[in-house]
Amino acid sequence: MTVTALRALPEPRTVDDLLWEARRQLDRLSPQQTLAAQRLGALLVDIRPHAQRVLEGEIPGALVVERNVLEWRLDPQSTARVPESSYDAWVVVLCSEGYTSSLAAASLQVLGISRATDLEGGFVAWREAGLPTVPGGTAAGERSGAPALLHVDEPLWEVRVSGERVHVTRQEFKVLAALHASSGRVLTRSTLAQMLDVYPATTRALDVHVCRLRRKLGDAAHLLVTVRGVGWRLLAPEGPTGGGRRD
Repeated sequence: MTVTALRALPEPRTVDDLLWEARRQLDRLSPQQTLAAQRLGALLVDIRPHAQRVLEGEIPGALVVERNVLEWRLDPQSTARVPESSYDAWVVVLCSEGYTSSLAAASLQVLGISRATDLEGGFVAWREAGLPTVPGGTAAGERSGAPALLHVDEPLWEVRVSGERVHVTRQEFKVLAALHASSGRVLTRSTLAQMLDVYPATTRALDVHVCRLRRKLGDAAHLLVTVRGVGWRLLAPEGPTGGGRRD
């Protein structure tokens, strides 16, 4: 008779143990540090449920991804990923008071998003610090289902998404124009760095420009694609631009 050994069960742990372990690997940010990070291109991800966001309010520019789908939306290899997903992304997760967000950020690190962290004190701390908020239900997670049309006018230095002008910096426009001119081909990091006079090619400046562009492009952000370990490319838009050549 074969005797099958029972697998030893792990020692029970409390949720406080899990929270402590998660925070050991996080470089948590204060509300002020989070605002500064957001301005530098960090992706602020609000994981609170809809009812809580409506009750408390939201942070302008935050991407809404509720906790139950976070890993599927942020995993760069998931078929359900959002356009902003990237292993290189600087992700700052927020919840109401900064507890669930720590566990969520640690989970993103396990997926390989090594720069994931969270907002210490959550939305409550952000609001108490007097930082900008908007009424619940108005943040970046709720997007139109209509195809987004991207128009890049190089002579006029102008970018429009579905007819609405997008304000970008000079360097951001140069990045977008270079990718636009490549007609969907991948531009390597070194090639793009040389075109923009950014040295060395390993600098994070390119990542910051691309991250900011994705946030500003809104519904057209999915057209700007990261090719991991190589560079970036700009996909063809979903339909005519309404004038001139197709962008």
